[in-house]
Amino acid sequence: MTAADRLRRLLGELERAGTTVMALARRGRPQTPWTLYPGEHGVFDRTTRCQFYYHAHAGATHEAGHFHTVRLFPDRTAHLVAISMTDAGWPQRLFTLNLWAIGDAYAPPAPLKRWVREWRLAEAHGEPRLVRFVNLVFAAFRPEIERLQDEKVAALRAWRAAHPGRDPFEDRSLEVLSEVAIEIG
Repeated sequence: MTAADRLRRLLGELERAGTTVMALARRGRPQTPWTLYPGEHGVFDRTTRCQFYYHAHAGATHEAGHFHTVRLFPDRTAHLVAISMTDAGWPQRLFTLNLWAIGDAYAPPAPLKRWVREWRLAEAHGEPRLVRFVNLVFAAFRPEIERLQDEKVAALRAWRAAHPGRDPFEDRSLEVLSEVAIEIG
């Protein structure tokens, strides 16, 4: 069974149980814009240095919210990808962000792709079905997530060419750097 098959089965089971991965992240609490779920530090694994958390923006109509995934370092984080969710609890889009939007330090595509390939968070660190969901998204959509890292660099290169002498990492109008719609079939 492929990772996409396991992901589809997991989401179907949650749907039949009347819940979603977002509800699991919120631990039954109502969704409040800008609040990080399941808590301020999300779910993280010190051994693999992987972390994720869920939140939603006020007034967003294009998604129910999204999961941010990062690689942890002692002095910084590196954002890997965000997973945009539908109201029904299914992932619909993957995207990368500009540094100002997530508070990261810059990392070039090669290490980002390596960290994507190494992504693994032990289920013991959070609600097992929630952790399994994020791990399965990485397994099912690894090529897409890796490609987004190259597309992010291309977007920054194009922005720099159009705005000589300006810093793209400080431009608040430049938020999403690369994105792809996804389906779990």
